[in-house]
Amino acid sequence: MAIQVLTGQDPSRLKSLRLSALKDTPDAFGAKHEDELLLSDTQWQERLVNTQWCFVVADGVDVGLLAVDRADKDRNSDCWLSSWWIKEEFRGKDIAQLMLDWVIKLSKENTWQVIGLGVWPENLRARSAYKKLGFVEADKPLPSRSKPGQMYLGMYLKITQGK
Repeated sequence: MAIQVLTGQDPSRLKSLRLSALKDTPDAFGAKHEDELLLSDTQWQERLVNTQWCFVVADGVDVGLLAVDRADKDRNSDCWLSSWWIKEEFRGKDIAQLMLDWVIKLSKENTWQVIGLGVWPENLRARSAYKKLGFVEADKPLPSRSKPGQMYLGMYLKITQGK
């Protein structure tokens, strides 16, 4: 297993894995497969420029995806994770920890102290996985930006800047 940081040269790779994630677990994300299928190559390219993307590769095949952005002020964190997905047959094999280790390294490089993410309250599997990684749930759900009328639960991980 290896982490690869996707840069601006290959938006088709991002498109392929992101669409696979949305098709595999449509209820886990704010975006919809049918909407993202319509995005232009330019829009996929812009996503690579504006967001840091981590891919996990096993034997030359992309098996995991994670996006990291600087958090907006209302997110109660320094960076915000999104699009976190691992192919079903690779779940439970410490890939999520490998991805989180990359985010922690990135956070330390940027002097970020709090990592945040959002999860649908009913997604108990994801909530459990994030808790195992050390994330703590917020006290109450917040209104979703991507799905009006729906609430999401913020989860946060404080990191230390040492080591």
